[in-house]
Amino acid sequence: MLGKRDAIDNTRLHTAPYSHVFTLNGQKMVITVKDALYRLSDDIIISNMLEDIAGAVHKHSTKYNPLPASIIISHGGGDSETGGALGKGTQEGKPDKPAAAHIIRSFAPRWKLDDVCVDEAVRSQILSALTIINNQGKLYTTWGLGKIFKQNRSIVLNFYGKSGTGKSMMAEAIAGYLGKTVYQVNYAELESKYVGETPKNIVEAFKQAQADNSVLVFDEADSFLGKRLTNVSQSADYGVNITRSVMLMEIENYEGVVVFTTNLISNYDEAFKRRIFASVEFHMPDAKARKRIWATHIPAELPLAGGITPRLLGERYDGVSGADIKDMLMGAAAACIQGGGDVIGLEHFDTAHQYIKSRYAGGGQFVETQAVSTEVITKEQYETEMAKAGDGHGG
Repeated sequence: MLGKRDAIDNTRLHTAPYSHVFTLNGQKMVITVKDALYRLSDDIIISNMLEDIAGAVHKHSTKYNPLPASIIISHGGGDSETGGALGKGTQEGKPDKPAAAHIIRSFAPRWKLDDVCVDEAVRSQILSALTIINNQGKLYTTWGLGKIFKQNRSIVLNFYGKSGTGKSMMAEAIAGYLGKTVYQVNYAELESKYVGETPKNIVEAFKQAQADNSVLVFDEADSFLGKRLTNVSQSADYGVNITRSVMLMEIENYEGVVVFTTNLISNYDEAFKRRIFASVEFHMPDAKARKRIWATHIPAELPLAGGITPRLLGERYDGVSGADIKDMLMGAAAACIQGGGDVIGLEHFDTAHQYIKSRYAGGGQFVETQAVSTEVITKEQYETEMAKAGDGHGG
C-alpha cells in the first residue's frame, strides 16, 4: 500500500517498480511507480490509483497541454538531471547517488516512430525487433521457441551511420513505442580514470535500467566495443579487455532493450557482433525523406516567403542530414532577422546552407546541392525559383 514511509511496516512489504501503459485518444502513456511498496494483494490498489491519475490527466489535456508520454512517481528523492536515477541511501537528508548515477541521463521519450524519417528497409528491421518484444508469450511459449532461445533475453540493436541521420532519435522513439523511459549513458564519463571503476559503472548502468524498466542507450559504442587487444602490454590494455568482457556479460544477463549507436561499426569486436539482434544502417535522407523532415520541423508560425514548401527545400538542398535541416531552420531565421527582415526567403536558407557546408570543409558527409545554392542568390535567381515553386513545387 502506498503511503508515507514512516507509517509503514517495511518488514511486511516489498519494493519493486510498477508500470501500466494506458492508450488515450490513440496515444500511449505509461505511468510508473519507481519504488512501489505493496503486498501481493495491493497491486489492485496501485492499479486503481494509476487509472485515476490517467483519467485526471486525460480530462485536463488540451491542444496546448497534450497528454504526456510518461509519468513517473517516486517515494524517494529525485534529481532533475538524472531523472531520479538515484540510490536509496541518505546523507545529510539527501539521497546518495549510486556509482553510475552521474553517467546516466534518464528522460521520457520525445519522439514517436512516425517522427523519425528513415527508409523502408530500416523501418522493417526495427519493426521486426519490436514484434519479438511485443509477442514473447506467443513466440516462446505457444510456438515453442523458448526451448531453443533464452526467454526474457535482451534485444540488442545497433544503429550505425553518419552523424545526424536519426540514430539517437530512433532509440528514443523505440522507448516511446514500448512505453518505457530512456536511460542514455555518457561514454565520456563511463570510462573512469580510476582503475576498476569503469566495469563497476557498466554494471550499475544495467542495474539501474533494469530496475526502472528502461531502454538503455549507449552512444559512441565503438569507443569501448572495439576489437579485443591481443598484445596486452600494460595494465591499461588489460583494463580495456576487462571492460569489454563485463559489457558482454551484462548484455547476456539483461532482460530488456539495449541500443548502441556508432559511426564506425567496423571497429566492433566479433564477440559483440554475435550478440546483436539487428544491426541497422542509417543513411543520409533522399529527397523524399528530406521533404518529410522539413515538413516535420517547420513550425506553422514560421513566416516563410510564398512558394517555399517542404518539397522545394527537400529538392533544393541535397546531402544534408536531419540534424543539418534543424540547424538550417534556425540559421535561416537568424539570417532573416539579422538582415532586418520579417519573412524568411530562399536567400536566407542559402545563407544557412553555407554555414552547414562549412562544417564539412576538408571532407565529410556533405554533398553539393543540385540547385543554385552554393552562394547567396541574386534577386533574379530568387524570382526564378519562386516562379518554379508556383508551377508545381508545392507540398
